[in-house]
Amino acid sequence: MHIQFSCIGGMANLDLNVVINTDELPKEKYEELQNLVKVANLSHAEPSKMAGAKAHGADSFSYKLDIADEKKEQSFLFTDTTAPHEVRPLLDYLRNLAIEIKMAE
Repeated sequence: MHIQFSCIGGMANLDLNVVINTDELPKEKYEELQNLVKVANLSHAEPSKMAGAKAHGADSFSYKLDIADEKKEQSFLFTDTTAPHEVRPLLDYLRNLAIEIKMAE
């Protein structure tokens, strides 16, 4: 699975963009990410309802998430306020993983 993740905003005006190939992750991170994607149940999210989502407030984030596997590609836009409850752990994990990847560069 390939994930393109973008997170912008917050008090520090964070601007993270990262592409993750899950096959290249360590086993424990791969398994955690697979589990979070499953729990997020993105196949039932409606991307069109989230189009144009913008974060409101000084400490809010906006997220763009593109997920592609051998079966399909999906794109989603979320903010801290529009993200469904079950998607938030995935966004948090991806944001932290993106920071970790950027710091290692």
